[in-house]
Amino acid sequence: MNKNINPIIYLLLLTTVIIGGCKKDFLEEPKPASDLATPDVFASEVGVRSYFNGIYRRMRVQYGTTFDVFGIAHVNMAREVKGMDVVLPAGASAWFGFDYTHDNREPGFRRTSFTWSFFYDFINQANNVIEGVTNSATIADAAKARLTAEARAMRAWCYFELIREFAHAYSENPNGPGVPIYTTPTTGATKGNPRSSIAEVYALIVDDLEFAVSNIPTTRQLKDVINKDVVQGLRARVYLEMGNWQKAKEAAQAAKAFAPLNAANWNTPFTSIDKSEVIWGFPQSADQTIFYGTPSAYWGYTGTVIGGFYIDSIFVNSFSATDIRKTTFVRSGQTDFRRWNSRKFGTTTNFTDHFIMMRVPEMWLIEAEAKARLGEGDAGDILFAVQKSRDPNAVASGNTGQALINEILYERRKELYGEIGVGFLDIKRLGLPLVRGVGHPILYRFNIPGHSNRFTLKIPQTEIDANESLTEADQNP
Repeated sequence: MNKNINPIIYLLLLTTVIIGGCKKDFLEEPKPASDLATPDVFASEVGVRSYFNGIYRRMRVQYGTTFDVFGIAHVNMAREVKGMDVVLPAGASAWFGFDYTHDNREPGFRRTSFTWSFFYDFINQANNVIEGVTNSATIADAAKARLTAEARAMRAWCYFELIREFAHAYSENPNGPGVPIYTTPTTGATKGNPRSSIAEVYALIVDDLEFAVSNIPTTRQLKDVINKDVVQGLRARVYLEMGNWQKAKEAAQAAKAFAPLNAANWNTPFTSIDKSEVIWGFPQSADQTIFYGTPSAYWGYTGTVIGGFYIDSIFVNSFSATDIRKTTFVRSGQTDFRRWNSRKFGTTTNFTDHFIMMRVPEMWLIEAEAKARLGEGDAGDILFAVQKSRDPNAVASGNTGQALINEILYERRKELYGEIGVGFLDIKRLGLPLVRGVGHPILYRFNIPGHSNRFTLKIPQTEIDANESLTEADQNP
């Protein structure tokens, strides 16, 4: 995270329309974020809020240079195709094809450089906020706590996504090599830090989230803003990843209180963060989109689409006929591996579909898994509540022990398919093999063992070359 990071310039150009209480010349003469840092942004809470607005806006606009690395949606889409449920019949010749074949991890590839730069860029912006707010002489202490909590939650989320991409799973070896840690802003002159251990990175993530949950407000204007509900959801994900079942359960219980389960959310495509079960997501508008980087451009099968994303027939057949989620699958007219499309994400004509980042049912299923691993007797009841919500004719399996855990993991795939890559992330988290069946082209019916190096991206070569604390010996195998 140094000389190679693309700086976020002119953040406030994107957000002046929603700055309500600033002086007139501040609105008329928007400056680069770096120029505004001390005299303008950190002089007031409204100034810092405008800076945050710019950060959130940047997360949902074109960041990279090609359709598969435009922004956060493409981190999630790359994870989706690495799992078992999405089919790309064209293999490496399709967009995300090298992710599908698990060949997109080399240090000179755009997947690695984009993912590294994207999250470290936002870590640096969060560090700018933390330092600027801390040093401000004019922002009240209560406001400082709120703003710092939001920035630290953002930093924690970014490090969590980084560590899951560029290091092996916490369950495999917490003392293994992680990623460099930066808790203060960096510039082009920064020499760079060495890789911290996985455990050290998670310690920072946990510290940031625990501070955030105690200081961040629940109220917010838009669902793209990180608030207490989002922080609880992030805590649930992080503690699940770490195998801290008790804290994962408690955080998931807090997060799922955001809204009740509502099967009606499945009646229309998942193209809006206004759905009641959505805790966190990023909107797009007609004049501010990532165009063909929008997920529905890949999932869609009519309209203005690229297409190419299909669903494994074995996965489709695992849904009962009365499960509302089964209605999202549409026959394509093809008879080979392309026989199933999905309408879960709609079919775009103007690329205004939103990016959904967190939903309530994920929290129910985290709670269910945590309870199952703790041996709590009602774990199956929590799972069944999700199943019954989606299928009025569902019957509880009565599973216990590992059979129940396996059922919960599969239900995570069924509920969250296409969204944030849980199928692949669970494989990596738990050291499971990646096994693809006959629903995939024969060339891509992989059986990759658990904890495979292929599940981890290599550090970008540009970072190895520019960071004075890294050498080729620090590269992932």
